[in-house]
Amino acid sequence: MTAPVAVSGADQRMLCAILLNPPLRPAAETISHRNLLAALPLIGCTELRLANLIDLQSKDQTQLASLVVTEQDLERSRQQLSEAIEGADEVLFAWGTGRITGVVGRLLKEQAAWVRTHVDARGLRKVWMVAGTPRHPSRWRQFVGPEKQRVEGSSFEERLAKVLTSHESSALQ
Repeated sequence: MTAPVAVSGADQRMLCAILLNPPLRPAAETISHRNLLAALPLIGCTELRLANLIDLQSKDQTQLASLVVTEQDLERSRQQLSEAIEGADEVLFAWGTGRITGVVGRLLKEQAAWVRTHVDARGLRKVWMVAGTPRHPSRWRQFVGPEKQRVEGSSFEERLAKVLTSHESSALQ
């Protein structure tokens, strides 16, 4: 999925945000999507493309952990990830910091390692994260909210700008 932001044609840059898995409702209706759109200008991008470690919808991580993941699911997900990364100028790791256990957890860990290798092989120098972790966008407002007092700023965007960090992709192996 791609969400354009109005800019001149010469200045267009694509951000590929890699999430955990698709939501049950359209992505554009989610808090995550709104938060990602807020991050675009902070990263210097104008368009957003979403990709997922695993292309299987679930309502939450508990349901995801109970799904049967086939080799075809992994291959389909890798194909979609590859296409999204190939078209990206920047990549944002945003699949979350929660740990899923069992078989699905192991497969997701392998997918994350595959993504890191693919981003590095693609030659993308920078990978973005929130506070140095692949924090899921649905949790960004909680993380930078004034209640937690982690960062100062008068707006969500100002606080988010302070915790968006880029890392050399080759250092993430």
